[in-house]
Amino acid sequence: MIQDQEQIQRRLAALTTVQDMALELTSELDVRRLLHKILDSAIQVSEASTGSLLLWDPKTDELVFVVTRSQELLNYRMPADKGIAGWVFTHCEPSIVSDVSQDDRFFDTVDHDSHFHTQSLITVPLMNATEKIGVIQVLNKESREQFDEQDRDILIALAAQATTSIINARLYQELETEKNRISAVWDQARQKLARDLHDGPAQILASMIMDIEFILKLYEHEPDRVPDELQKLRETAQKTLAQVRNTMFELRPLVLETQGFKDALEAYTERLVKTEGMNIHLDIRNLEDRLPSRIEELCFAIVQEAVLNVKKHAQAKNTWIIVERRTKDLVIAVRDDGQGFNVASTEEEYDRRGSLGLLNMKERADLLGAQYALESVPGRGTLVSLIVPLNTNTTSTPSPGAVQDEPTPQIPGTHQRRRGTGPLIWPKSPAPPGSYREREKGTGPLLDGE
Repeated sequence: MIQDQEQIQRRLAALTTVQDMALELTSELDVRRLLHKILDSAIQVSEASTGSLLLWDPKTDELVFVVTRSQELLNYRMPADKGIAGWVFTHCEPSIVSDVSQDDRFFDTVDHDSHFHTQSLITVPLMNATEKIGVIQVLNKESREQFDEQDRDILIALAAQATTSIINARLYQELETEKNRISAVWDQARQKLARDLHDGPAQILASMIMDIEFILKLYEHEPDRVPDELQKLRETAQKTLAQVRNTMFELRPLVLETQGFKDALEAYTERLVKTEGMNIHLDIRNLEDRLPSRIEELCFAIVQEAVLNVKKHAQAKNTWIIVERRTKDLVIAVRDDGQGFNVASTEEEYDRRGSLGLLNMKERADLLGAQYALESVPGRGTLVSLIVPLNTNTTSTPSPGAVQDEPTPQIPGTHQRRRGTGPLIWPKSPAPPGSYREREKGTGPLLDGE
């Protein structure tokens, strides 16, 4: 009777401890500190001598010792189905083992590597109704007694709360990361705007003020020259106005909101030709109907970023923008014949360069669930390609004559594109329709023919 009362009091005390710990875990949003608190709580409520918290790495399908009392095991990895921990994780069931030497599932390599002798253990999964993220494992009761079902049940209750807390902390961390990324993008946009205003309109306006002062003096001494100088000043003012409008367009292209992706691209390329003197070849196929606004906005931003990179770095003579709407997807490609670059080394230098342009394109493509590719060969130009899936339930109905996924008839003077290549058949040089050639298999559009 006395023994039963002691067990009840012990269980109540443990449950009270779990409740207190649950409140503390809920308020902790730092993932690293949270994991340490979870393991400390598990060891405390089970009166174990040590323990480990293992999280699943889905990329490698391994369990990783992310928190442990043994430094030798920190970040140690093992297959997700290996050992007792692996069995608990894959079967989503807790396990009590009184003598590990008698259990065939026991993975003694861990003991050997950590110079520890495991006698008994409890392992419980970290999981909820929709996902599993790892396991908690406690070893060897300090009293040298065996773990019992009461220890297991208390640990299960703690693990349930711990799982929720870990998922919440991860989401919070992801939100913080995304907030910082957005802040960095806005900072970069503000810096770009400041540079554009300084290098363009600001300097021209300063020059115009000097011209006005010159014209005032000229009016006193050589009034006959004033009309010609005013005409020059007017041309400069018109050029400045065009630059300001182009900057405003890049910041917020209202035509994209009111008329759609197709008209926005046409207006954008027309502005670039007039204000920047770029030689741009725009080819839009089967895009008579509007797309969902989110797709249009993100795709337009990717095209803008790709063209901006051409302007700033490529030293290209020509730039091609091709957009094709197919039955189930939208294919976009931006290609130039500029100097190209080493993609791998450029991506490795993101942090040091402080430029987020290429990264922004990829992240926007990820938001669309699109296939994104960046290809470049030094001296051969650069290609940015994008295949955006279209949900036929949410997108507008393609117009009659829109390209289907089935083979299309051969067009005289051209090569029929291969299924899946999209618009990646490029002219050898700027040429009218009918002179396209099909790219060599495996080379992409970056290599010229012999």
